[in-house]
Amino acid sequence: MKTGEHVEYLLRQGKKPVELVELGFSRRIVTRVSRRLTEEKRASRLQTEKSKARESHSQSAPTSETALVPPELGSLEGKIRQLESRVKVLEKFGGDLGVNLEKIETIINGTPALDLKHRFKCDCGASGYVAVCIRCTKCGRETWWGWHPEQ
Repeated sequence: MKTGEHVEYLLRQGKKPVELVELGFSRRIVTRVSRRLTEEKRASRLQTEKSKARESHSQSAPTSETALVPPELGSLEGKIRQLESRVKVLEKFGGDLGVNLEKIETIINGTPALDLKHRFKCDCGASGYVAVCIRCTKCGRETWWGWHPEQ
C-alpha cells in the first residue's frame, strides 16, 4: 500500500492529521490527502443537497390541473383520491362483505343475552345488573357470568 493510500485509510478511520504527522507520515502527504478528502465530502454534500432540492421542486411543482388550486384544496384533493381508492376496494369485496355481515347480524340478533346489560331493568329498580348461568356441558359445573354491583 502506498503512503498516500495508507494516510487516506487512517483519515477515513477518524485519525486526525496531526496524529498522522506525529506517527511519522510526511506533513505534505497528510495535508494533500486531507484536503482531497475534505473536497470530496463537500462535493458529495452539495450533490446530495442539489438532488434533494430537485426532488422537492419536482414534487411541489404544480401540474396543469392543480396550478390554480390553493394548497389547502390540493391536500383535500389528495384525501379525496385516498377515499376513492378505499371505496374501490370496498366495492370490489362489497358483495361478499354484505352477505357475511347479514349472516353475522342474524346470528348475533338471535343471541338471547345480546345487549342485555343495557336492556335489563329489575322490579327493584336496578338496571344493568344481570348475570347468566353458564354450565359446562362436559362436567356439569355451573358458574355465573354477568355484571354484579360493587360491594
